[in-house]
Amino acid sequence: MDTCATLEKPEQEKPFFSQIRYLGAYLAPHKQVLIFSLFLSTISTVLGMVQPYFAKILIDRVFLGNQPQFLFSILAALIALLIISFGIRVGNGYIYTRYSAKILFLMREDLFDHLQKISLTFFSKKKLGDIYSRIASDMADIQALVTDIFPRYVFDFLTCLISGVILFSLNWKMALMSLVFLPFAVIIVQKLKPRLFSLSNDVAKSNADIAHFLFESLSNTAVIRAFGAEKTESNKLKDKQSAVLTFLLKYQVLGAVSGSVSTAFGIVNSLIVFGYGGWQVLEGQLTVGSLVAFSVYQGRVFGPLQGLLDGVLSLQKSKVAIKRVRKILDIPPCFDDTGDTILTKAQMEQDICVNGVGFSYDKNTRILNNTSFTLPSGKTTALVGPSGVGKTTLCHLLLRLFNPDAGTITWAGQDFKTFDKNWFRKQVAMVSQETFLFHASILENIRFFKPEASQEEIEKAAEAAQIDDFIQSLPRGYDTLIGDRGTRLSGGQKQRLSIARAILLNPKVLIMDEATAFLDVKVENQIKQTLRQLMKDKTILLVSHRASSIENAHKIIVLDENGISYQGPAKELNHES
Repeated sequence: MDTCATLEKPEQEKPFFSQIRYLGAYLAPHKQVLIFSLFLSTISTVLGMVQPYFAKILIDRVFLGNQPQFLFSILAALIALLIISFGIRVGNGYIYTRYSAKILFLMREDLFDHLQKISLTFFSKKKLGDIYSRIASDMADIQALVTDIFPRYVFDFLTCLISGVILFSLNWKMALMSLVFLPFAVIIVQKLKPRLFSLSNDVAKSNADIAHFLFESLSNTAVIRAFGAEKTESNKLKDKQSAVLTFLLKYQVLGAVSGSVSTAFGIVNSLIVFGYGGWQVLEGQLTVGSLVAFSVYQGRVFGPLQGLLDGVLSLQKSKVAIKRVRKILDIPPCFDDTGDTILTKAQMEQDICVNGVGFSYDKNTRILNNTSFTLPSGKTTALVGPSGVGKTTLCHLLLRLFNPDAGTITWAGQDFKTFDKNWFRKQVAMVSQETFLFHASILENIRFFKPEASQEEIEKAAEAAQIDDFIQSLPRGYDTLIGDRGTRLSGGQKQRLSIARAILLNPKVLIMDEATAFLDVKVENQIKQTLRQLMKDKTILLVSHRASSIENAHKIIVLDENGISYQGPAKELNHES
């Protein structure tokens, strides 16, 4: 079975750090910068922790110790340290954001590139909205992990650690009493994590479902209005959003429970400070400055601890996002694109041979079986047959969008698998009934496959496709925007633009899969005449149900559900029938 038919692997839970291991390849080139950033973060955190200790010195030595001569020098030192800390924090934020953004942009580009290499079957069996959600929303959550959650966790952890060390140095008994509640907080959070992960996964899937629904509904606005189904679509959206709200509310409740743990921790510690600590001050065992400093440092622990506990929610979202992205990245490429064979001009004049090809999109549906035929070089071959017998599949195999499960396709005796991909894409082009145009100008759409083409070349291709007069009649001519997927054009105009694209590329092999289905007979004849001139001595494969489209073909191949029932000259087929 060809890897082209491989979809997502079965769901297997992996440890979080195992899932993010692939980030290492992106982090490694910048490890020195990231380590330096971590160092700056540590320095900034340490400097930011000096204020409460300075308060202790001011209270015990300046205010209560009656040493006013140190007041201004201590204040000056404190202000200087805080300014330095602020400067380091701002500079470090710039450095970290710059490099983490580069890393995440590269990850998104690699994910997009990988999607170009996996089986087209994946796209036929996956909702487009879900795929878009993984590229946009899930990658944004991963970016938040690297650019926001991770540095915030580092800052909160360092703050808790340094504050804890200072608290033990000020009064180890009160510090120890403060930590008694911490194990219970950790246990409660750990108990909530699996449910939070499940809800986060449900929210991600529901949002992806809404994204797909919106994309599909907006793409078919004309059909929806024609059948008066606007209210039905609105109700569908309401139902989907209600489901998301249910998950969000459950997620919010559990998040509030998780967040309340740190609140309880703060209440307990306040009782310890003002109860036990106040008693020690009255007994003369603790100075007022030490109590104030202890209270402030304990408050410094509360915020970061709240952040660490609340961050569990963010980590669960990131975990779900990484898991969803990894499921795409784990899909193997459709086939190897490392071939380097390039045919000479003489070799390109030889035939293309399909030898015993078998293909299926999945294990249960065999489309082609032991199919063999030859496309004579420089000739026009017509491929006919009823719907569903594999005509378009053969076109896709000849374009090398798939590799056959069995047999080979060769050109000048060379297997298609060995060809250099970039060279091959310039030699074989296809115009199909389902044309896709981009929300861009007419000029940009025509030269999509050949961006370096000149204005003159583009206009000649448009003339050949019988679309130049229409373009020139538009107020902005070739600079006219055609709307998303060409919604401002008729079916015939879209097809002629698609044909112009193929003519501009000037391939050696042109495949036309029902490419003139939306054209009237007069325009079709004009385009065929043009193609006969432009594609002289080049190989053309015509796939059509219309007799007028294949009447001048040199060879006809008849394909039915049992395979090829006839291949040869058209006149012999007519004689047999």
